[in-house]
Amino acid sequence: MSEENSPQLTDLLQQAQAARLANQLDQAAHLLGVAFEKYPDALPVAKELALLHQQRGEWPEARDCLELILAQEPQNAQALNALGVAWQAQSDLPKAIECWQKAVSINPEYADVWQNIALAHEHLNQLPEAIAAHQKVVTLRPQDSQAHRLLGMAQLDYSLLPAANQCFERALELDPNDPENIWQRFFIRALVGDFPEAWQDYECRFDLQNRTTPDHGFTQPRWLGESLPEKTILLHSEQGFGDTIQMARYAPQVAKQIGKVILWTPEPLAKLMKTVEGIDKVITQYSPATQFDVHIPLMSLPGVFQDSLESIPTSTPYLGPSSLCGKIHPIKKIGISWAGSGNQPLDRRSVPFEQFQPLIQDDSIQWHNLQYDTPTPTGLIDHGTEMTNFAATADVIDSLDLIITIDSAIAHLAGAMGKPVWIILNFAADWRWGLDKNRTPWYPSARLFRQAPDQPWSSVMAKIQTTLHAQKNG
Repeated sequence: MSEENSPQLTDLLQQAQAARLANQLDQAAHLLGVAFEKYPDALPVAKELALLHQQRGEWPEARDCLELILAQEPQNAQALNALGVAWQAQSDLPKAIECWQKAVSINPEYADVWQNIALAHEHLNQLPEAIAAHQKVVTLRPQDSQAHRLLGMAQLDYSLLPAANQCFERALELDPNDPENIWQRFFIRALVGDFPEAWQDYECRFDLQNRTTPDHGFTQPRWLGESLPEKTILLHSEQGFGDTIQMARYAPQVAKQIGKVILWTPEPLAKLMKTVEGIDKVITQYSPATQFDVHIPLMSLPGVFQDSLESIPTSTPYLGPSSLCGKIHPIKKIGISWAGSGNQPLDRRSVPFEQFQPLIQDDSIQWHNLQYDTPTPTGLIDHGTEMTNFAATADVIDSLDLIITIDSAIAHLAGAMGKPVWIILNFAADWRWGLDKNRTPWYPSARLFRQAPDQPWSSVMAKIQTTLHAQKNG
């Protein structure tokens, strides 16, 4: 009887698998240790050990087990897929793709692996390769709405709008109630400025799997825009700091409809939000003792007012100091911000600081660091000790002539203050910046500098440098 057919080994493996599936991982490890000691060459032990190491996030150990399996079963496509996942978990996508390509060469109809390949290429910004792999998944799973949606998302990032729209429509045909499908319909409609119609789809964000909008469980009703002059409304922040800054513009309109306006916002924004017209009270912590009659998340306000891009409130400044903002000054002091919060799983917003080096070589300009969480590079004036909250950051911005920043809270803050701000957008920019224009109705003082697909950041920075030179000397 071979080792692999031993009843004792089979019993140990069954116990170990049951323990692993019950998340009793220490017990599973003990049982597999016993099995490995008695049957060190048995392939089923290596397979179960690989699964255990994966479940525990022990990726080097998982790889060792998978390599042992592949040494004996080089055509094992499942093991190759798992090995790719292990390399992916350790942020080595090229090695992961190499494993996955071997897996689909063995089994060309392995749809899960094709999807892994597609998503890995997306993270490497290799969009033609990603699109080709997603198309393979759609061919293999024509009735899978997720496959169509993911293909559309890659096509949208590559500026293939008609193709992306067709994929999103097909995804919705297959699963019209999936909030992920509705979100993609919103996104593409928002990009092309299809407002106010798109706002209804935007409410699906509360149902997304990876939602950033907390459910507070309020028993008070949502405000629908009705006039309530004797009542109190609670406006509450959601998503990021920049989103709160962007939508604070609606406070004066809300105040015209409702007697008292309370804003619940994160502590770093509290002092800044007290400068917004129409807000009667700012709170940073909610308790059941907070008295209000209706509530609404800030990002739902454009939909309540049924605004198009032509009707959104555009008067600036609507927050922060305004003594200097909105006035034209010679460009002598520029603040820069180049990195996002890091909260997004695929960070395409951030620009390596090295890309700013050609700009800051201009010693006729004072260059100021607006990255509050980053050591100040050589050549920049440090404001780290000053920017203790967004009100303090607004004071720093107020003292500058121009802001050059990625899509971040700094961009929204400068725009809301009416400060000249140049916003650097990656090739797959957020819906609020639209498709291809260099201006945005959200912030009249902003100018947009867009990266095209396959275009390096250096090309965008060269355009900024040329524009800055022309403006300085114009």
